[in-house]
Amino acid sequence: MKLSSRKMVQVMVVFLLLVAGMIPYAALAAASAVTISQAGSIVTATNGNLTITYDLADGKGHFQAGSTVIMSDFYSDYGIVGSGARISSFDAGTRTASWASIGTDNYGINGKQLTITNTLSAGSTIILRIAMYENHSYILADMTVNNGTSKSIDFMEPIAAGNLDIGAGSDKRIYTTPYTNNYDFGVAPVNDFGNSQNGYDRPYGSTESWAPFNGTSYWVAAMFDNTNKKGFIAGAATTFKWKSMQYLRQAAAANGPLTAFSVYNAGGQQRGTSVSSDKFFLGYFDDYQKGLETFGSTYAVAEPKLEWNDAVPIGFNTWYAYYTYPTADAMFPMTDYFEKHLKPLGYNYMNLDCCYQGVEGKTDLENLDDFVDYVHAKGMKAGTYSAPFAIFDDLADTVPGTSYTFGNIALKDASGSPIKSYINTYIVDATHPGGQAYIEWVMDKYHVAPGFDYVKLDFIDLGMYDGKFYDTTKNGMQAYRIGMEIMRDTLLAAPQDIYINESIAPLLPSGYAHGRRTGVDTTIGLESYPGIERQALNTAASWWTNDTLYAYNDPDMIFPESVIDGFGKVTLNEASLLTTAIIMGGGHWLIGDNVPFISEDRMAILQNEGLLDLVKKGKAAKPVKMSNFYHKLEHSPIALYLTDTNGDRVVGLSNWDMNNPASVSLSFSDLGLSATTNYTLTEIYSKTKIGQFTGSYSRTLKPGESIIVRVSPQPSSLPLAPTNLALGKTATASSTWSGSSGYEASKVTDGNLATRWSAAGGTANNQWIEVNLGANTNVNRVVLSEYGSGSQSYQIDTYALQYWNGTSYVDLTKGFTIGDRRIYNFPTVSTSKIRLYVKTARFIPSIQEIEIYNVPGNTGYMIDQDNSNGAYSTYSDIRATIQRMQTFTLTQSSLPKMDVYLYESYVNKVPEDNLYLDIVQLDTSNNPVSTLFSAALQPNNVPGAATPYSIYPRLSGLDTSKKYGLILRSPETLDDASTSNKYGFAYSDSNPYAGGFERLSTNGGITWTTESSGNRDLIFTIYK
Repeated sequence: MKLSSRKMVQVMVVFLLLVAGMIPYAALAAASAVTISQAGSIVTATNGNLTITYDLADGKGHFQAGSTVIMSDFYSDYGIVGSGARISSFDAGTRTASWASIGTDNYGINGKQLTITNTLSAGSTIILRIAMYENHSYILADMTVNNGTSKSIDFMEPIAAGNLDIGAGSDKRIYTTPYTNNYDFGVAPVNDFGNSQNGYDRPYGSTESWAPFNGTSYWVAAMFDNTNKKGFIAGAATTFKWKSMQYLRQAAAANGPLTAFSVYNAGGQQRGTSVSSDKFFLGYFDDYQKGLETFGSTYAVAEPKLEWNDAVPIGFNTWYAYYTYPTADAMFPMTDYFEKHLKPLGYNYMNLDCCYQGVEGKTDLENLDDFVDYVHAKGMKAGTYSAPFAIFDDLADTVPGTSYTFGNIALKDASGSPIKSYINTYIVDATHPGGQAYIEWVMDKYHVAPGFDYVKLDFIDLGMYDGKFYDTTKNGMQAYRIGMEIMRDTLLAAPQDIYINESIAPLLPSGYAHGRRTGVDTTIGLESYPGIERQALNTAASWWTNDTLYAYNDPDMIFPESVIDGFGKVTLNEASLLTTAIIMGGGHWLIGDNVPFISEDRMAILQNEGLLDLVKKGKAAKPVKMSNFYHKLEHSPIALYLTDTNGDRVVGLSNWDMNNPASVSLSFSDLGLSATTNYTLTEIYSKTKIGQFTGSYSRTLKPGESIIVRVSPQPSSLPLAPTNLALGKTATASSTWSGSSGYEASKVTDGNLATRWSAAGGTANNQWIEVNLGANTNVNRVVLSEYGSGSQSYQIDTYALQYWNGTSYVDLTKGFTIGDRRIYNFPTVSTSKIRLYVKTARFIPSIQEIEIYNVPGNTGYMIDQDNSNGAYSTYSDIRATIQRMQTFTLTQSSLPKMDVYLYESYVNKVPEDNLYLDIVQLDTSNNPVSTLFSAALQPNNVPGAATPYSIYPRLSGLDTSKKYGLILRSPETLDDASTSNKYGFAYSDSNPYAGGFERLSTNGGITWTTESSGNRDLIFTIYK
């Protein structure tokens, strides 16, 4: 068979456009040319996939995919400011149709445009344009309204109908998109839309409620079947002129048609004799997920994503670690820590979020310059933060570099009063020349000039507020674009490459940043959702924006322990759930936790090279099946998957039910894999092999369990999961709950998380439970699972994990909080018994399971020196120039971990500064000569009683003939001669530690005095 020259050229054009990424692969189907014809009053346009028929007699049309009727009797309409009436294409008038060739462009090949002109008797003309391309499963539609005199229009609806359907289906649902990432993506049955915050522009003082969903989706929406995956996608193809919405009205019955659907522009107004809408995308797909991906790549035709040719941002962000306390004294040592321990793994960004304090007495710009220079000197990249549309200054102040005041550049309401936003700031009017100058000044002075490599633009949704603009021809979308263009262009013009990331921002327009946050801050929950699950569902729902609208998604920060939350810190299961969501989210991996304080099992997540390999590829995973999240408050999807660069499938499996197991069955065909090939499954967190499977894989996930499975046709050398040596072994406890049976000690070794040991009623402190292995056995890992009362509410405060040495129990490790799962790795010991000793608890201790393992090659830390077993006193005077130091010696050349007994004497406020913990080398007079390690503990949620805080200096190459010191200081905490609202420590004057003693400095560490004749020691533990 020979192709004609013309056909060969056409094929080559298609090929070249595909290679260039101009035509989405998902858009291809069987070849069929676009034809448009008219028979009487009926105009028909078709490309073999889709058919549009329009009746010029009544101004209504039909939209069809094959034999499936998508919409019938659709029409166009618009609204005039001040009038509640809609002027519609079916109003009295006359109508004509014309069509013309578009040819081949970036949307597709051999396109044609149908133009319907509705000349209405009332005097206006509504022009509807529909573009259709060969082989595509979507159309592009827009409209223009012409009037004889200038009119102000605030609503334009090119396509609206009293119905929408997708053909046969047994599980039809809607998919909706929020206005900004302050709100949430949602899924719901077509006949039960559930609830929503119904978020939009929020003035100061406004409240939000969880109320019935009003049917408004922003930017894009879908109707799809969760079983056969067919779906209709509609949304903004451009956003140059207006905000873009979709309206959905729920079906009368399950799996029935929606009773209304439309795509429309609103937000502000435009005035003239001719006013046009933006373009809209409307398509029908055999796979709605491919439809959403096609929507994303189609939007990027008119507004290409901002390309990023460097690596995925991996590093640190200050916010969840320090909130408003990120000082230079905290961040410089943190940078050192990352350089030494995490930079070799690819961690390269050290990012400041809001409120960097730097060094007292220096200007903001001096502090930023110093920080950037310090980070760059380490061979790393520096990041920063601003909220450029927010006015934090007094309105009477002068805008830098201009003669305008901030009052001049503030966005006004209709009466001329400045509009205050939901964050209690005024808003920059980006149409004002002073507003434009201010935005450029912020970008240059605070981001470009200091040399930052990453910029987080926060609360940029403020720039899209509508109001009375300086340029009265502009609306909120147009003003937003003006401001965002200034930000982007100023940052891109910098001599250094700057990664631009949007935080609280609308999904569209998307051409101004390399990345965008997928959800609200991870610490902010909603209704029954904890913040981490809220982040997960938004990440799962927005996979398709990754590499279409934005180079990378931003699923917010990973906090594997959330040290800042004290007793309420994140559990290991919660950390794993969040980690899976972020890794599968397709972009950022920024640690928002106080890394020198996080436990070994959490650090293992951050250092897991298999996980980091996924992060570095920047791919986003899509749900295997949707749940009815957000609108119906169902859990985030249980299974997400992506295709790795080698063709392997990587599947995240997460059970968001923290109290009950969940069964999941994966059909390999649902992952796009062969149903007959034998695949090897490995688990990335545990670095173990699951086994070989054909066709499918089924598993029961434990409560709160999250794993990441690699499905590969290649064999794996990874080991199988180790054997639980405690399973079925005898357990004994100090006491047992007697109110009812079923809480015996044996429950901790039955392998069932639904059972548990509980101590006796009325007990809390000094309870224990032990597992007898029956004979000396090599052990190097213990896993504890604490009962959380069905609400992630844990009771154990301080404890010791111990092993039996033949004559007595020896402490392996001590700690503060356990939670739903803790993994303890330590050097191998030979023992016959393992015991958990609960020193203090807030209520009756209860343990679900104790697991014991001997893992080949496993190691970790165990106690070397400890003076915490005796009685001690407490005192709180760490402030200003008052510092305390404990001197100590080492038995080995490393210092991996220390426990320090700390507290905060809170009365009515927290200290004004962090608590800094320094490890120093001493001279022969026991005075500091060099600082080897420093870490900063933020004051929020530090317990009110002395508690063992673990720090991880991870120092090596130390000289055991030298003396060392641990210094506690807080130089900017107010010196009011009081011990209230200060940091405190535990101590003993009975000389419990022979290798050193406590010293005091009252002049900021210049000189030191030994107290209590050298008999006073701070309470601490050293690990080896």
